[in-house]
Amino acid sequence: MLMLKRVVWLTSAIVLAGCSSVSETTSKMFPEMLETAPRSEHDVMHPEWADAPIMSTAKVGGPNGQYRSHSWDELETYLVNQGLDYELIPGDYVMIRLKQKIHFNTGSANVADGSAMWLEQLANFLSRQQGVDVVIGGHTDNTGTVRLNDSLSDKRAESVKRTLIGKNVPRQMIYTRGYGEYVPACTNTTQFGKACNRRVELTLIVAQ
Repeated sequence: MLMLKRVVWLTSAIVLAGCSSVSETTSKMFPEMLETAPRSEHDVMHPEWADAPIMSTAKVGGPNGQYRSHSWDELETYLVNQGLDYELIPGDYVMIRLKQKIHFNTGSANVADGSAMWLEQLANFLSRQQGVDVVIGGHTDNTGTVRLNDSLSDKRAESVKRTLIGKNVPRQMIYTRGYGEYVPACTNTTQFGKACNRRVELTLIVAQ
């Protein structure tokens, strides 16, 4: 109740004094309130401002709260230098999904020539990293039976895995999964769309 009376009295004083003297009037009447006023959202969430935990600034945070590591810095530098687009997946871990896809010819589990070079370059880079896991997702278009496409998507993922292992990426850092025709990236009604769907997607998980 006392605080309410102060607020009402302060409002009246401001109206009478005019806008030009608001700052001076406020600082004279309630200096202790200005000194302890919340300076950030964190302060508002923690009314015991003096006892609020001190946040470390030794590391730079990512957009989803992840903290940068040496492996993340090196990976990001490599992707930028190679012109490989990527997106950061929200979550507790640093997960980077490459927008560049690995493509295949119809009915084939062999990496298409247009994808082979950059995949081998990526494999060479990953072989020198100790803190990056690779998740390989295989996909197909809707040509053929569902059973055939399920098997083919697994084979495509395994084909990429063999390429990585052949460049000395540790086997235990690689995970594969086939999705068949169930997660198309493009329409299956055109030849261009089908070619788009014959793909492997890579997600890189960076240890913190």
